[in-house]
Amino acid sequence: MPEGDHKNWRELCNAALEARDPDELLTIVQELKKVLKCEEQVRRDFREASRTGTSPEEIRC
Repeated sequence: MPEGDHKNWRELCNAALEARDPDELLTIVQELKKVLKCEEQVRRDFREASRTGTSPEEIRC
């Protein structure tokens, strides 16, 4: 997967199902891990902002 090509977790899961090369699968799973961690952080920040009544900062992963 090219470096600038950002995909969502569903696309990455589908790519993992179609991967035939173990190295390609490992790369996809590592990218999936990054995407899921980023989404988790966004949700955590949003919950914190909602709880405190502040505006969440812009997050880029």
